[in-house]
Amino acid sequence: MTLSDDAFKVSIPYYLVSAPEQKAFLRELEALRNGSAKGYYIAPNSDPFASEVLQGDCWSGFQLFVFSSGTARPVRGIVLSNSCDIAPENGRTIPPKVVFAPVVKLSQLAARFKSAGLSDPQVDAKIKAIKSQEVTSLFYLPQGASLSEDYVVNLDDVHSMPFDAFNTGSTKAKHFTLSMAGFYMFVFKLSIHFCRLHENVDRRPKAA
Repeated sequence: MTLSDDAFKVSIPYYLVSAPEQKAFLRELEALRNGSAKGYYIAPNSDPFASEVLQGDCWSGFQLFVFSSGTARPVRGIVLSNSCDIAPENGRTIPPKVVFAPVVKLSQLAARFKSAGLSDPQVDAKIKAIKSQEVTSLFYLPQGASLSEDYVVNLDDVHSMPFDAFNTGSTKAKHFTLSMAGFYMFVFKLSIHFCRLHENVDRRPKAA
């Protein structure tokens, strides 16, 4: 699966694109794929989910375990867990954990590319691909909402913590809620990164 106009059209629920005014949703999604930095977030002053924890949200208050030191450090992260699975009103016999990935400044990633010996044109090409959501393991977050500059999420860098500990933490604070187009782009990236069925691995057992 790749990010394309056809993939969007066959994967998005019909009710989201059936009415004429909803055609704008597809145009917004395609604009993000073409590198637009606008349309990722709900404006903070009109966010109906400001107090809810939803998949794709960015929050402060996560604790990341550092294996080298055996300690935890606070990070900002994006929620990977399904919204319903962590909703407090949904009772669970086993207390849920919230799965998240830290957000990292795009400028820091560019600096790592340069320190690895890439030329300026090579770095520029990589940054362009990231902004067009062409890199399957990275989700691009443009400057906006409460982000003062561009960020990325490394979908390989996944962590979890007890939801109750996160939800009652004193440093918990929301940075943005993804728009409809931003959320669907996020889910597409999750699906491509974690759930590619066309992996060209024949898993049938060998004939005896």
